[in-house]
Amino acid sequence: MDLELTPDERDVAEAFARVFTRDSSSERVRAAEDTGFDPALWKTLAGMGAIGIAVPAAAGGSGGGFVELALIAEAAGRRLACVPLIEAAVAARLLADAGAPAGLVAAAVDGERVTVLAPRPAQQGVARRVPAGSVAEGVVALDGDELVLVHGPSGPGAAGGRDLGFQAVADRPLRGPGLDRHVLAAGVEAHELWRRARDRWRLGTAAGCAGLAAEALDIAVRYATGRHQFGAPIGSFQALQQPLADVAMAADGARLVAREAAWRHDHGLQSWAGAAAVAFAHAAETAVRAAELCLHVHGGYGFTMEYDAQLYLRRAKATRLSAGDPDLLWEEIGAATMAAGAH
Repeated sequence: MDLELTPDERDVAEAFARVFTRDSSSERVRAAEDTGFDPALWKTLAGMGAIGIAVPAAAGGSGGGFVELALIAEAAGRRLACVPLIEAAVAARLLADAGAPAGLVAAAVDGERVTVLAPRPAQQGVARRVPAGSVAEGVVALDGDELVLVHGPSGPGAAGGRDLGFQAVADRPLRGPGLDRHVLAAGVEAHELWRRARDRWRLGTAAGCAGLAAEALDIAVRYATGRHQFGAPIGSFQALQQPLADVAMAADGARLVAREAAWRHDHGLQSWAGAAAVAFAHAAETAVRAAELCLHVHGGYGFTMEYDAQLYLRRAKATRLSAGDPDLLWEEIGAATMAAGAH
């Protein structure tokens, strides 16, 4: 396994790092905080082909892979981008894989319609707490034994306005009047397509969490280096050096396991789905640890709205919970590992 980036992959990483640094500054994030969506940034990413990066060229996408998507997600995570990049990219690939009408695929790939994946199965005809659910025009979800694409408004259970991680989270009804419902697949095929998309979402979101953790750590280190107490930088105190070192190792690990999962996916290895689950569980946990440490290093300042530490902590906690109970995911990973060992 070679996780060294190719020249083309480095170009992708550098290009999108510049874009997010420029177009997802702290000021832009704060301006989009109430809605959880930055339309100008969305338009920029759509124009660069980011939404269709992992969609085959024959289906109208950019023809790249999930390594490229992971690199873009890392850059987005570092800057707390207020766009549903992963949810939209995975939904676009799912529509292509399901053989959806070309017009629906094109609208998702081009960003003409914000179309996102619901990362959890629907309950009683409602996709619960969908990232970007309050701004998306279309949601792809598993509703019972049907994989559906539903266009329509958010339901009364929507978490409209401000939410914990400023990700425009909302409930989305999948049945009822005023909804345009397309059945993409049914039965075993529907479940298989959705699980694959869910695992791809885990993969991409893990990369985003790795980027968030890395930036939260950088912010903490910069503050610890510049803040003096008792005549010395607080970063020179062992009480901070040890946790900073621990998080640095965990953040490096999060980046590597996310990239490994993407590499396994793009090389057609069946183990990629299990690797994606581990990557998401570890990276999401690490993002929360890094953000909590960042806030701790800032002391009382970290709790104030004027500092960015609280932004990173809120996004990290919300993202970790977006797939449901984290303990259940670790149980799923453990059960899969035990089952693999039994064969």
